[in-house]
Amino acid sequence: MFTRSRTAFAAVALAAALAGCATSPKVTPTLESDASLDCNGIYDELAQLDRAEADVESKKGVTGTNVAAALFWLPGLIYTYMDAGDALRLIEQRRGYLNRLGDSKNCARRIVVPMTGEPPAE
Repeated sequence: MFTRSRTAFAAVALAAALAGCATSPKVTPTLESDASLDCNGIYDELAQLDRAEADVESKKGVTGTNVAAALFWLPGLIYTYMDAGDALRLIEQRRGYLNRLGDSKNCARRIVVPMTGEPPAE
């Protein structure tokens, strides 16, 4: 009986630990619909990438989930950081692709303030 309850507790604890890992949404570097984007569409996509990047970066900092993972389940913290790295790599691939697409369509490069996605104040 005691062994069964310990096994059940361990299973629940493992499931909670896995659920507690912060995962980051992944972007697709290229989409079939990208070819139909005009300059404003490209700018909108780049702004979405800026927001996605800020969201991923926020998961890498000192968060409740990361502190708990560091204290109780280190593999969860490692997974969170590896997952964030993958998400950031995909964001950079998409950003590069969209910038090349914009260049091919003679779109002016838009300078934005990092982490806000807004043009700089003049």
